[in-house]
Amino acid sequence: MPVFDVTVQGKSYRVEIPDPAASPLQVIVDGEPFAVQIVGARPEARPLPLAPAPQPAPQPNPLPAPPRVTVSRPNVPAGAETTDHIVAPMPGTILAVQVQVGQQVEAGQVVCILEAMKMKNPIRAIHPGRVAEIAVQPGQAVAYGQLLVRLE
Repeated sequence: MPVFDVTVQGKSYRVEIPDPAASPLQVIVDGEPFAVQIVGARPEARPLPLAPAPQPAPQPNPLPAPPRVTVSRPNVPAGAETTDHIVAPMPGTILAVQVQVGQQVEAGQVVCILEAMKMKNPIRAIHPGRVAEIAVQPGQAVAYGQLLVRLE
């Protein structure tokens, strides 16, 4: 309930307003109730109902763990360990193969260059390993997910 200390012609009063939206407006001045009618006031000057006291914001629930998703890639044998398979991240044309079968590669080493949308994209090994198979050759068109190089 809103409470105001007001001064009228030098005298102080304590005014309580139990329901600011009531018409006529009920007020309690120094403990004595009064009915007050607002006359001739502009509509925007009329007291507006007070907003309820703010409530604390609810704490968000932690998000559940995302479900495990298995992605099948075209042209990669079912059940193959995809971490050992370097696959095409997009369709394009192989411009160069920069490794040979039996060669040791380091994580991040470029194994081939794939041209897609007129851009040369270096395709890199995800982890170190030995090249077990090269499944493409320069000039070959490849599809998304197609096996390029298999590591052991």
